[in-house]
This record gives sequence, structure tokens and C-alpha cells, in this order.
Amino acid sequence: KRVFIVDLTTGEEGPNDLRVFVNPEIVDTSGDIVWDEGCLSFPGLQENVKRAAHVRVRAQDVQGTPFELEAEGLFAVAIQHELDHLDGKLMIDHVSPLKRRIMHRTMLKRKASA
Repeated sequence: KRVFIVDLTTGEEGPNDLRVFVNPEIVDTSGDIVWDEGCLSFPGLQENVKRAAHVRVRAQDVQGTPFELEAEGLFAVAIQHELDHLDGKLMIDHVSPLKRRIMHRTMLKRKASA
């Protein structure tokens, strides 16, 4: 099974809005958006990543019930980001080779100073 979870709320916003996606697939996209993305795989680093502005995703919930939903903005970006992880892609796979090298050097410097 392929599973990811998205929760766009912060602790200050009250109850969470946890969404579980089991065996997700994006069935339609439209528009473009550039988002300043971060990733837990690269703590403290952010980079502009071009993604679809609007997605329609088909998946199952935690009980196995199929659903389809449309998302835009940050929610659409989060879905694409997490689906990339399931496909073995990282945020750095969406940036230029030069930016990738810079990010790599930054992470190495942080590791050396830790």
C-alpha cells in the first residue's frame, strides 16, 4: 500500500484537518503555481518549486473507502509533494542542478558544524 497523510493546520489553529490518502493517484491537473517549499528531509531549506495549481486526486481513506477530491493552492502542493515521496522523488529533484549543488553544500556545512 502507498500511504501519505496531509495536515495543513498548525497547533495554534485548533483541531487538526488530518487527511489520509491510501493508494493515491492524481487524475487531473491544471494551472501552474510556484511555491516556496520546504521538506523534513532538508530541515531549514526552502526553494521555489513549480507545481500544478489545481489537482484532482483519487484515493482511499483509512477504512478503504474510495474518494476523489479537488485541491488548490497549498493543499494541492502538499498532495503533489507527498505523492512525489511515494514515487521516490524529493523536492531537490524539482530544482536546477546548480540549486541542487548549493542545497547539498548547505546541508554538508550544517552537518559539519553540528
